[in-house]
Amino acid sequence: MVKQGIESCEKCEELPGDIKCSCYAKFCENCLTKHLKRNPKHRQGGTSKTDKAWSWISGTVTTENALRAAFEQDEATKWFGLHIEKVGEDRVTRLVETSRFSHLVEDSMHYSSNSPCRQFPSITSFVGETGSGKSTLSMCIRSLIYQAQNCENIENLEAPVPGACTGASAYLSTTGEVNLYLDPDTFGTEVPYFFADCEGMFGGEPVAAQHQKGWPKHGRRYLVQPKDGKQIDRKTTVTTIYLRFLYIFSDVICMITKNQKAWADSIVKLLEWSSISAHNTVNQYALPALVIVLNGPTVENDAWISDDHEATTRDFFMAIEQEINKNTVLREMAKKHDDKTVMELLTRNFSSVYVHYIPLEGFQSLGNSGVIIPQITRLARRIRSDAKSVQNIQAETWSLLTQGS
Repeated sequence: MVKQGIESCEKCEELPGDIKCSCYAKFCENCLTKHLKRNPKHRQGGTSKTDKAWSWISGTVTTENALRAAFEQDEATKWFGLHIEKVGEDRVTRLVETSRFSHLVEDSMHYSSNSPCRQFPSITSFVGETGSGKSTLSMCIRSLIYQAQNCENIENLEAPVPGACTGASAYLSTTGEVNLYLDPDTFGTEVPYFFADCEGMFGGEPVAAQHQKGWPKHGRRYLVQPKDGKQIDRKTTVTTIYLRFLYIFSDVICMITKNQKAWADSIVKLLEWSSISAHNTVNQYALPALVIVLNGPTVENDAWISDDHEATTRDFFMAIEQEINKNTVLREMAKKHDDKTVMELLTRNFSSVYVHYIPLEGFQSLGNSGVIIPQITRLARRIRSDAKSVQNIQAETWSLLTQGS
């Protein structure tokens, strides 16, 4: 007997229909198994549990008042960023660093009586062009970790404000500057993980800037000198200062890209700023790991969610490999170092390179929570594994980021 308010299985009509098929019909577990045997092209979709998780993860703020409140609350997570102040007729540009990182580490060391007084923080940074879904993705990883711990206070978790999907705001960055979030699962341990959400590239003034105006008052300020008589603009700040700073302090860089037609362009931009960062960094004994996330492209491949975890990486580089001969920037880089492949170019700046696929919600057979949530879980495990590998190299070279006594 199905409880009132719960949809019954569309086949037996006796048990709850809490599992979706890719055809959008709902079945009980037994009937779904039979349905999939009769329809081999169909696949299991999301369950009520994964649907609930995805609803919270991808939820948008619907009213102006709620949006303002969300951004005002999120302002406390600001780590560093550009601040432009008008003084008379002049514009003074400064880079402001808040105490966010030091406060998080201090709180981690005193989180519980078992928290070690000496810790080795690990930072994973999410970067990408505006509209690629960085905020949603970083929130996914942390929320899943939080849910795995059966925590009842998930609504109180500090998390990025989701970006708009429609309207004028969809073309603007959501995150302003660089925000830093804790990983609840490792907070208070010897290796606390933190996630940095960087302002999107090429997106103009972010939506957050309209609601977050107080944070520069509480940070250390560094004057940014004009270059060739011109004040540095927001676009240049994101693509030079922010990204280079994150490259130096991150164990893992997650580059988020959405449009499959722009994959090659994304790699070119990545190589440009990472090459400058790598070659101008002093005493960086361990290069960060790179994870390229194909976040909701309008293309899908069953192999990309299979047990062959390297399938997406192989297909991605096969698709863009010809660019090393077509693209002038890549061709010059390859010629300079006598590299033959794009992978060889990237491994000059990163200790490892991995490509991961997250399906587009609602797109064809893979775009459901039953596939998306496991793929995000797999990504979270990969980030942990890559960060640990980088920290092992740092430990061998005595270059671990250390806090405490």
